[in-house]
Amino acid sequence: MKHFTHGSSTAARTDICQQWRAQSEGVPRKDSDFAQDGTAVHDMLEKRALDDDYQFEMEGRPDLVQLAKDMWAETEKVIDHYHATEWEPEVTASTAEDVGGTLDLVLSTGDSRTIFLDYKSGAGVQVSPVNNKQILFAAANTLYGESSASDLVLGHTEFIGIIMQPNRAGEIESRAWEFTLDQVDAFWDDHMKNIELARKGEGNLEAGDHCRFCPANGLCDATTGNLLRMQQLDPDDVEQLVWGLSMIEEVKQTIKAIEKKAYDALEIGQEIPGWKLVRGRPGNTSWNDDKEALDKLKRVTRGKKIDDVRVATLLETKKVVSPTQAKKILKQAEVATDFLDEITHRPEPKGLTLAPDSDKREAVLSADALNAALNSIR
Repeated sequence: MKHFTHGSSTAARTDICQQWRAQSEGVPRKDSDFAQDGTAVHDMLEKRALDDDYQFEMEGRPDLVQLAKDMWAETEKVIDHYHATEWEPEVTASTAEDVGGTLDLVLSTGDSRTIFLDYKSGAGVQVSPVNNKQILFAAANTLYGESSASDLVLGHTEFIGIIMQPNRAGEIESRAWEFTLDQVDAFWDDHMKNIELARKGEGNLEAGDHCRFCPANGLCDATTGNLLRMQQLDPDDVEQLVWGLSMIEEVKQTIKAIEKKAYDALEIGQEIPGWKLVRGRPGNTSWNDDKEALDKLKRVTRGKKIDDVRVATLLETKKVVSPTQAKKILKQAEVATDFLDEITHRPEPKGLTLAPDSDKREAVLSADALNAALNSIR
C-alpha cells in the first residue's frame, strides 16, 4: 500500500495545522499494536469482500477473527439496505503524486449513489461520518483522480459516507451521512489550498485535538510552546490561571507524546543522550496466602510486645497486614524476618520503560533493536 504525503487519514489535521508535516519531518514512526490489529482486521474484510468462500482466519487471535466476522455481517446489512450492486475493497485513489489515500470499501447503490465506507476496528474514539474529512477526501480523489473505483462514481452526484465501528459496548454500528457533489467540491477547493501551504511548510501551526495522532506531537513548536507557557504563567493572575487549567489535558497528552517518541526511537536502536530503556520495576510484594500469613504472624509475635497500636489491632481483628507492615512488626518484636521470603512473592517486572541515565537499572535492548543489531552483522 502506497503512503501518500498528503493522505485521507490526515486531511482533517492538514485543514487545521498545515505545518504539521514539516514539523514531523525526520521523526521516527512506528505503528502501535492497535494499528497492527486494525490492519489485520481490514485484511480479513478485504479478502471476504473479494471472495464469498473466504473463511475468516488468523492464527492466535480469535478475538480479531470474531471482530472481522461481526463487521462483515454489518457490511452485508449495509449492502442489503442500500441495494448495493457493485463494490470495490481497499480502493486507492490519487489526484497527484503526493496526494491520495485508500478507503476500505466503495459501493454503488441501486439508486445511483456511491457509498464510501470506512472501517474503524477500535471502540475507543467514536468517529462521526458527518462532515468527515477522510470520507470527503476519498470522494474527491475517487471522483477527480486515478482510482480502481472510478466506474462506481461515474455520473453520481449524491453520496453516502459510512463509519462502521464497535460502540462502547462492543456492538458493531454503522453511522451514515448523506452529502452531495457540491459539498465535495467546496471541501476540495479549501483543502487543496491547505495542501499547497503544507507543501511549502507554511500556514497555521496550531495545537489541539488533532495533535493526538500526529507524529510531531510533543516535538513541534506549537505543543512544546504550550509547555513553556504553562511554566511561565502567573498562578495569582486569574485569567492566566483559567488558561492554564484549560491546557492541563493537552499538556498531559504532549508529555505522553514526548515520552512515546523517545521510547519508540530507543526501541529501534536509536540513541538519545541521557536516556535509556530499562526493565519495569517489579510489582509490590504480596502474600502467597493471606490466611497462612496471618496465622504465621500471630504465632511468631505471640507474647511479644507490639508498640504499634494500629498494627496490633489489625492482628486482633484477623485482618492481614501487608508484607511491609509485617517486617515492621517483626523488627519491633525482635523476630527474624527470613521466613517471609517463603510465604510472599513479588511479580517480575513487565516490559520496558523509559528512564534517565541516572536510574540505577541496567539499560536493555528492545527486541527490535536486538534484531537490527543481529541483522547488521549477518
